[in-house]
Amino acid sequence: MFMLAMLVTTSLGLVVQVADTIPRFDVQPTCRAAVALAGAGSEGRTVESCVAGENAALKALEKDWAKVPGTERTQCIGTVKVGGAPSYVELLTCLEMMRDSRKRLDDAAKSRKPEGKS
Repeated sequence: MFMLAMLVTTSLGLVVQVADTIPRFDVQPTCRAAVALAGAGSEGRTVESCVAGENAALKALEKDWAKVPGTERTQCIGTVKVGGAPSYVELLTCLEMMRDSRKRLDDAAKSRKPEGKS
């Protein structure tokens, strides 16, 4: 029983640690697939422009990563990894949607408070 508890505790610690750092994705396959789906020469979309967009998204993630709640990081990392080629743009978009949803819920909760109470 002790070994099972240690395994669960260790496993849970690993999940938290994974969300503490930005995952490293190989975006080349993602970009090649995106360009292929869009069609060659489609509105200037190239693998290079896709990689540039992914790198810009990674820089934005690096800037704000520590401010994002761990539960949101974990959820979005899991979501982005489902279905194949992961993307920093998708991860950033997921985190932005989570942030916006959280803010709306917070604003709604504040507006429901009776006047004169905090």
